Amino acid sequence: MSKNFWRGLLCLLAFFITLPFSVVQSDGPTKDARFYRQQAMAAYKAKNYAAFAENLEKALQFTPDHPTLLYNLAIAYALLNRPQAALQTLATVADMGLIYPAEKNADFDALKNSEAFQAIIKRFAGNRAPLVKSEWAFGVEEKGLIPEGLAYDPTSQTFYLSSIHQRKIFAINRQGEARVFAEESQGLWAVAGMKVDAKRKILWAATAAVGQMVNLNREDEGRSGVLQFDLRTGKLLKRFEIRDRAKKHWLGDVAINSRGEVFATDSLAPALYRIRPHQREIEPVIEGEPFVSPQGLAFSSDEKHLFVADYAKGIFEIEVTAKRAIKLAPPVNATLLGIDGLYFYQGDLLAVQNGVNPHRLIRLKLNDKLNAITKVDLVEANNPQFAEPTLGVVVKDAFYFIANSQWDLIDDHGKFASLEKLQPVRVLKMKL
Repeated sequence: MSKNFWRGLLCLLAFFITLPFSVVQSDGPTKDARFYRQQAMAAYKAKNYAAFAENLEKALQFTPDHPTLLYNLAIAYALLNRPQAALQTLATVADMGLIYPAEKNADFDALKNSEAFQAIIKRFAGNRAPLVKSEWAFGVEEKGLIPEGLAYDPTSQTFYLSSIHQRKIFAINRQGEARVFAEESQGLWAVAGMKVDAKRKILWAATAAVGQMVNLNREDEGRSGVLQFDLRTGKLLKRFEIRDRAKKHWLGDVAINSRGEVFATDSLAPALYRIRPHQREIEPVIEGEPFVSPQGLAFSSDEKHLFVADYAKGIFEIEVTAKRAIKLAPPVNATLLGIDGLYFYQGDLLAVQNGVNPHRLIRLKLNDKLNAITKVDLVEANNPQFAEPTLGVVVKDAFYFIANSQWDLIDDHGKFASLEKLQPVRVLKMKL
């Protein structure tokens, strides 16, 4: 999925506040979160702090759980000599469990001697504490893969791991031995999310022609689709490619229901797609609004609910028949932004949230009707083995996930910043 331009903490935080969120039509420029953020930054540079605060407040109407906008609003209030508002807003960010360098920011100088400010700084420091519940599961020794997706076949007890850069899918057996299951010569582009349909003995994999992969034909860049493999033979059975070439696409994750329907998220266009059984084409379910950058998706156990994580807007419940996406409100003092992988387990959603600092795993508690998020629990954060965790898979009562995708080491031309820093792939497991 289209990640490199938001990979790395600073890039991620900046990306959040430059995305085109839901729009409000007007005779002038589109009045969306991007517009108000740009107005806020211009006001800050002009030292017009009242306009700085006003525009941030308007931007937050689109994404009220946006931590960087909240952090900047705390700065605005401090500069306007509104200490209580500044401290309250900054405390909200700290309560989200995130890390921001407020103690080093000169804009907070007027507050730094207060006990309340120092208490908030201690809370930010506490958010740096490691919370580690996972352990080593298996690895792939090859370096420079930029691993992204993970799937599991319960019949053969085989894991499948995808590579963005090397355009491969690896199969890892129960002994932890890895072999190449599929590769570039079979027509793979960068491979992202995958799912196993054990009943039909099929592996589904999202693929896209992107700058981070080797041997990119620039004429293919922006093409994307879903691949269907025979698990028994490794043969590529069918390729479902998005026909629209007017826009660039990047299908990043997939989900399957018991009827064999496959759903995939497009983080660039943006859109949600579906492949029906015995269908020859991939078809859009929802295109454009309300999505900005849809990523992970998961069905509830009864398959009556399909959830999609939009990296820049939060969690949506999808009414497939009505082709409608309903945004689920975040709980107080929690953010649902920056979620990559999304998984359903025992009535809750488990999420890999790599778009905030620190990268972490969280559990979203749902109500009995599965139409509201009531609480966000921190599951794991500040694990020393993390180098941007990405996707995973639930296997019985355990969650397996890629711990070190290393997206921050590659640019959008497929060049590595430091070959010496590249690591073998680590897959961790956590008892749920």
